[in-house]
Amino acid sequence: MAGLYKYDHGERFEQHGFYNLLVFLAIYIPLNLVLGGLYVLWRKVDKFPAYFAVAVLVGGIYVSISLMHYRKVFDQGLRGSFDYSLDECTWSGRNVPAIDLLPAGTQNFWAGSMHCKSEPQRIAAIIGEDGVLTVHCETPGSNVLIDILPETREWPLRDKDIWSTCNHMVIERTQHLEYYNDIPFVLNDTTQTVVVRCGSSSTLVSRVAPPVSKLPVYTPPQDSDTRTPNTTSIRVSPDILHSNRKSPNVIYLMLDAVSRRQFHRQLPHSAHILRTLHQPGVSQITELFRYHSVGFSTDNNTKAMFLGDIYPKKRNTLPIWAYFRDRGYITARVESGCEDWAKEYNGHNYPQQDFAVSNRSLDYELTAPFCLPEFIPDVGNPFGNFKGPYSIIARCLFGRYLHEWAFDYLYKLRRELRPQPAMPQKARKHRPYMITVALMEGHEGTGEVLRTLDDALAAFIKDMRDSGELDDTVLIIGGDHGLHMGLNFAYTQNGRIEHQNPFFAMSVPEWLHQFAGDYQANNNQEQAHPLALNEQRLTTPFELHHTFRVLAEWPEFSSDSWKRSLFYAQKRGRTCDEAGIGAGFCMCKTN
Repeated sequence: MAGLYKYDHGERFEQHGFYNLLVFLAIYIPLNLVLGGLYVLWRKVDKFPAYFAVAVLVGGIYVSISLMHYRKVFDQGLRGSFDYSLDECTWSGRNVPAIDLLPAGTQNFWAGSMHCKSEPQRIAAIIGEDGVLTVHCETPGSNVLIDILPETREWPLRDKDIWSTCNHMVIERTQHLEYYNDIPFVLNDTTQTVVVRCGSSSTLVSRVAPPVSKLPVYTPPQDSDTRTPNTTSIRVSPDILHSNRKSPNVIYLMLDAVSRRQFHRQLPHSAHILRTLHQPGVSQITELFRYHSVGFSTDNNTKAMFLGDIYPKKRNTLPIWAYFRDRGYITARVESGCEDWAKEYNGHNYPQQDFAVSNRSLDYELTAPFCLPEFIPDVGNPFGNFKGPYSIIARCLFGRYLHEWAFDYLYKLRRELRPQPAMPQKARKHRPYMITVALMEGHEGTGEVLRTLDDALAAFIKDMRDSGELDDTVLIIGGDHGLHMGLNFAYTQNGRIEHQNPFFAMSVPEWLHQFAGDYQANNNQEQAHPLALNEQRLTTPFELHHTFRVLAEWPEFSSDSWKRSLFYAQKRGRTCDEAGIGAGFCMCKTN
């Protein structure tokens, strides 16, 4: 074990086996200790075989009853369960969720605490509306140092390679300045994050910059404008009950490598709060039980949802957030893994690596804090099992979980982008926004780190509910695929099913839910609500992509996108081939 720690190859796909080997050894060693203990008891205790046989019998009954229970639990969701009575595909093979027998923390108990080490907080720092940074340090005689982190949005693709350059570029382009109490420390209009250091204490301070009031309406360049005339379009009619002609806001939280069952297993508090988003008259929640990935990893699955095509034939294909920005949306993205999606997964599609895709498609981007050497080492391998964004231990930065800094910024974004009640009526101009956040806690072989996300995610969902934002915001929380490493995936059919069944839930405002139902009733033979029907039908990230397109184009959108979106009932009895899922990845078979 010590040797593997020293010889840690990390988390690139070809090295996921090191995860499996680590977990195997962590179980193999205690198991051998147990076997050794049984041998000693057999030699020392009279009638031990009889006692052992009774224990095995009782244990076998307990395990059998528990497995039957967890098999039922596997099918349960937020407000319903997987329905086997329908003429729809079912998971192939024998699904025995033995992983649920393991107590929480079993697979990485040996890796240390899942809590961040508490750091004495001797710094109070805030950025005012005038851009002045004010710092108070409680450590006598210590100089206050400020690290001004660079803004990555304007960087070209060549500077954003997660495997070699991005974190080093952040370090090289960070400005290091000293803070003096008697001299105003004024940040420029584009600086969003700074690190304040005083003695042994450090903290991160963020803001949304520039403010929305100074953000001009974006005009896309003619050669890449995604706004093409719809030959066949649907226009929202004002006479449909609850219809709203204003563009809805969209927030998408992508949970990397989180299956539907894994979400309910490791994020119970979040699942409980998510159920409460079903508030007829305000918002309605939909969970997809047969949501199926279209590939092995993040690569193909996010291409399907963000590009609508796994192998785009057109060069310089822009991600879906550019589609929103071109139509008047304010777009923002938080990358908590120190990677740029366009570079990592679609970089080969851009012949010119000096193209700044984020600058073309985003108004705000937060990446630099998640590339700091306190989280991603700047020497050696930054993507190991015990360090970096794919580690099997708690992912911390300055005494807090890394994702807490992401949610802090997301909260500030929402406050900045939404008109506040105190604003004058003339200043409350509606500018819709589209925010995507990538959360990486699910991407590690033990499946245990995800538990650290539960409290923060539940608090975010609750705040969305209580703030009233769900009346005009579509909130989507979903995985790109399930866990594709670890013992459960490697050795059980249950693990392979979970791998192809990522979590997906969507909260839709009542007026949009009503419109989808009315349109279905008027234009389709099936009278049930399309979102309710799609909960039990085979769906994929391709439908999510067209859902995004419909939302971006609201209130007039392509009829083709509408019929391929989640707002339209997909075909009953749909097969993997019809859904665009390759035969080698298909886990949901039709009879």
